[in-house]
Amino acid sequence: MLTQMGIRNFALIEHMNLQFHRGITIFTGETGAGKSILMDAFSILLGERASNEFIRHGKDAFVIEGVFDITDDSKLQALLESKNIVVEDNQLILSRSFNRQGKSTILANDQAIPLKALREIGEQLADIHGQYNNQLLLNPDIHHEYLDFYTAESKTAYYTYRDAYNAYREAKRKLDSLAEAEAERARELDVLRFQIDEIEEARLTPGEDVAISAELKRLDSFEHVDKVLGACYDAFYTQRNPILDTVNTIKTEVHDLLRYDEGIKDISELVDSAYFQLEEAAQSLDRYRDAISYDEERYVYCQERDSLIYGLKRKYGESIEAVLAYEEKAQARLEALEKETYAQADIEADVKVKEEAAIQALQRLRDIRETNRRIIADALQQRLQSLGMSKARIGFAIEEADGLTPLGAKHIELLFTANTGEKPLPLHKVASGGELSRIALAFSAVFNQESQKTLVFDEIDVGISGDVALQVASQIQQLSTSTQVFCITHLPQTASIAQHHYHLAKHEEAGRTISTIRQLSEEEHIRQIAGMMSGNSFSHTAVETAKELIAHFGNPYMSMEKSCD
Repeated sequence: MLTQMGIRNFALIEHMNLQFHRGITIFTGETGAGKSILMDAFSILLGERASNEFIRHGKDAFVIEGVFDITDDSKLQALLESKNIVVEDNQLILSRSFNRQGKSTILANDQAIPLKALREIGEQLADIHGQYNNQLLLNPDIHHEYLDFYTAESKTAYYTYRDAYNAYREAKRKLDSLAEAEAERARELDVLRFQIDEIEEARLTPGEDVAISAELKRLDSFEHVDKVLGACYDAFYTQRNPILDTVNTIKTEVHDLLRYDEGIKDISELVDSAYFQLEEAAQSLDRYRDAISYDEERYVYCQERDSLIYGLKRKYGESIEAVLAYEEKAQARLEALEKETYAQADIEADVKVKEEAAIQALQRLRDIRETNRRIIADALQQRLQSLGMSKARIGFAIEEADGLTPLGAKHIELLFTANTGEKPLPLHKVASGGELSRIALAFSAVFNQESQKTLVFDEIDVGISGDVALQVASQIQQLSTSTQVFCITHLPQTASIAQHHYHLAKHEEAGRTISTIRQLSEEEHIRQIAGMMSGNSFSHTAVETAKELIAHFGNPYMSMEKSCD
């Protein structure tokens, strides 16, 4: 229950401090006086998204504070405890500020909390119903929520099915993805196997391409090399003046000169060394010539090997090392694709398991929906009868789907008829404004029977009058016997049930428009209702009629004789 609320620099509201009580509190005032602004502030305090458009012109930020009595609200207290919010004296104080830079500060009992946590707390504190909420009743896409969120059991069943369905859908997506790519995967597997086999059959070794190239070069030039080696050998040994004989003669003569001049010793040693080196070179050339030979089969092999290596390098890399690295990558890709192929059987089994789990969860959800459909329809029927719609029929049409769907059905929609003998049709096609207001009120009553939340009705009675307005007011009054109710209204019938009546007005001050609010005394309460019935120039008769209207509901007015500007 909201016991206090403070608002500063919020739209037309410069400063308000309000005290609230149990029972029903009515807010009245001319259009634009700030009634909806007051509800906007309350909504933002409970977690609605804020905007700097709400900040009063010329101010840097708005601040909204609320004090709630949460005595005996064990569900809310458990939620606060789970968020480590300390509660003392069964009191929760929420505070929210928002500046022009978009920075928001949210406190719960002086502890900073995120917006998500505020929304969770706000959902437990109040339900706000207005013309917008009435319009939600006309949206078939959310009608299933009335069935699925009616009890904790049904909510659990709905989320269990939704999770099971999502798990099944994801497994099925993986399976479908594998199936769609199966042909492409098979083609890639064939290509990879061919490439790996081609490289493996070549039995490549690092550096082999260089060695083969060098050997081919030698074999291609064998005749020229053999001819040159022969000529060199002949020059050393067999020509008319063999080089070694000539150098040997020089060596002997220079060595003989040592007898005459020791200064030539170094030259003699150089000549000796030259002779022995030439002799070693001649012998090496001879041995090399004996060692080389031309092998036609080897030549053909090297040509074929060189051609093979060239072809592999052209396909897979610039060197044998690059070709072997490509083979390694291809092998890894092959293994991955083969795993996908093997995994398909596992995924198919997983799809069946998840499908069965979703089917079981769906059956449970269907059973609960069927039970809730009967219970809710009966409860709504009773409420509508008490609201003067004794001929009305309302209920949920559930069109089941052949398979699994996100909703767990093909379609769920509210059907309604206000007249006997008429076929119920979709609510959004047949309900008038006045009927919709009463249906919305019936829903509020049915879905808040065991709730301790504060109920807020923002002009929910729009579009009705006369006896219907009396019936709606009576139902709102009945709701207020078990929970705190706030109601913004322009109808005298609804205003007549007030236990606490606040009137909002706006006036200019120093060139600025300010919205103010004050609680009416009992006399002011009566005069306000009289004015709502006959205008500002109301008569003594209008006052008496207002008193009779108040007496009709038998609701004692609890004035605090106090203003809050």
